[in-house]
Amino acid sequence: MIEQPIDAIDEAALRRLIENQVFEGRDLEFKRELPGGGDEASREFLADVTAFANAQGGDIVYGIDEANGAATGLHGLDVDDPDAVILRLEGKLQTGIEPRLIGVRIKWVPLADGHGALVLRVPGSISAPHRVVFKNGARFYGRNSRGKYELDVHDLRHAFTEAAQLPQQFRQLHAEAIAATQGVDMPFAMEQAPIAVLTVAPLGLFREERRIAVTRDNAVVPVRVGGFTALDTIEGVLVHAPINEERRVGSYALTYRNGRTDSAFVIGGVRQLNGEERRTVWPTVFEQGLLGMTNATQMQLRHHGIEGPWVILTSIVGAKGFRMIVGDGYPTSEAFRSNVLLGQHIVERINADALMPMAEAFWLLFGVHRPNNRALGAER
Repeated sequence: MIEQPIDAIDEAALRRLIENQVFEGRDLEFKRELPGGGDEASREFLADVTAFANAQGGDIVYGIDEANGAATGLHGLDVDDPDAVILRLEGKLQTGIEPRLIGVRIKWVPLADGHGALVLRVPGSISAPHRVVFKNGARFYGRNSRGKYELDVHDLRHAFTEAAQLPQQFRQLHAEAIAATQGVDMPFAMEQAPIAVLTVAPLGLFREERRIAVTRDNAVVPVRVGGFTALDTIEGVLVHAPINEERRVGSYALTYRNGRTDSAFVIGGVRQLNGEERRTVWPTVFEQGLLGMTNATQMQLRHHGIEGPWVILTSIVGAKGFRMIVGDGYPTSEAFRSNVLLGQHIVERINADALMPMAEAFWLLFGVHRPNNRALGAER
């Protein structure tokens, strides 16, 4: 795979493949011409894409010559309407693959000589194995360092077993993130208050072997901090709010070298009002933190060539006995659950619409429906 965001790939990036004599491999393939419109060409195209999706993902670059697997020249493509080409290929993907493959991105790269190249980026899929369904055919493909191959019965059994385990693997990572907020294998614990815990990872996390160059300069910074401290750890870079006398913090973010993040931040507290103790959670703080931390992960990891789809797990810890204040100071019912998973969601792109189901689940934790016309993170 080309080690940069697909949006940043330009002619210079493609020419570096040739200058460096980059070889095809498990996550990269070069093709001189675009897929044709015939049946055999369509099957071959779908086989190429599903082979990547059923493995660790990767890039297919059309318009590059190769010899013995090494890029040798930027031949380019003579195309009058690149958008029409992209729509044609997207149509093949929508009708020729089961289950539906999400997260494929296609970019047309214009060249100085008037030609162009096309980069197709395929994520490793949590829904694998995908099969090619075309003209009454149904075949499964995988990929290794020598290229694609058809999966046999043993391969298929392994692929289905592995796919069934992926959701649980993500949940296990999230469970470890929750334990970390209590000080497990951490230099501090979170403050004793209701907190939100987020795990954000690319969908292909367990299918792609990655080690990104996380530094203190490019690690994700937690929300709701004035000053912060960064610490290099075995796993990655931990950035946190100031530690108080009880060795507790109000927020932190851990950017892992395998390309994911865990973060946590306080969303409520106990306040005195007219001599009465109020145990309150603030929905705006949660929603703004959710939007801020997930967007920060998406932005920072894209600098390392990591794209979505994204898996987002969100939990609320310590909410039992707390209320939200909504409308004109109206208190909701008390939350009767202490720790609750708001959901494990897969989204192609992180934005307000994609995050809304988590916000809606958060409000239901306190027994009320979120207003339909309220923007994510709005004050009221």
